[in-house]
Amino acid sequence: MSKPSMTEYLLSSPQVADLYQRATQSQFLALAGQGQLPPEVLSEWLSQDRLYAQAYIRFAGGLISRIRLPTKVEGQDTSKTLQWRILSLLQTAMSGVTRELQFFEETAKKYGLDLEATAEGDNLSNKSAGFGPNKVTKDYIDLFDSFTAQPHGDRDRTLLDGLVLLWTTEKIYLEAWTYAKQQASSNADAQKDLDGGALRKEFIPNWTSEEFQAFVKECQECLDAYAAVQDVDTEEVGAAGSMVLFKKVLVLEESFWPMVA
Repeated sequence: MSKPSMTEYLLSSPQVADLYQRATQSQFLALAGQGQLPPEVLSEWLSQDRLYAQAYIRFAGGLISRIRLPTKVEGQDTSKTLQWRILSLLQTAMSGVTRELQFFEETAKKYGLDLEATAEGDNLSNKSAGFGPNKVTKDYIDLFDSFTAQPHGDRDRTLLDGLVLLWTTEKIYLEAWTYAKQQASSNADAQKDLDGGALRKEFIPNWTSEEFQAFVKECQECLDAYAAVQDVDTEEVGAAGSMVLFKKVLVLEESFWPMVA
């Protein structure tokens, strides 16, 4: 029997089944898919997701700084090595999140959404400055920033850790919005949605597109390939650390979706 890949190991663990479901099947997502999410709630969440995306850029840059491209050619096309493949993936991640930030602004303007909205009772990390990350978003930002290039990043954070975090966040995002999409009635008119169709006409199609699915698949394949070539002596430690990180993201993601009635 072949050994499971890193992503198979993480997804198949009985420790995470309940966490995974709660992270990807919230009431917020159900209402989003049904067109019943109030625009002010969408604005509150989108405002925090924009801050998350800004931190993601620093995170991706930190992972790029951890890549060591091959120095010897040795008769092979070095552009086809795993290191180059991972670099290409991170370049795609960078360009994708840059487009995403612009997409946020354009869609918010089109549908009258507020990208600096705060929820009543939000525990902002910097209340004196007004709008800012709430506690959960700040925890995500701190996690991303632990991978940033020195001197601010954590020296113990490895490229493997970063690929686990990258795949987990993107996999959960795809699963969550796929769940939301499945809640929609096939004949419902999105223009009659509470948000005017912002979610079902713009955001959900973007976050469940074939292009995004292909990106998540590439994240998975790069992680599995990189994990498979790690030293045997560090393999068990790496797997245990990856599980801790995987579960941490699931817990954060559950809390990242706003509570709705």
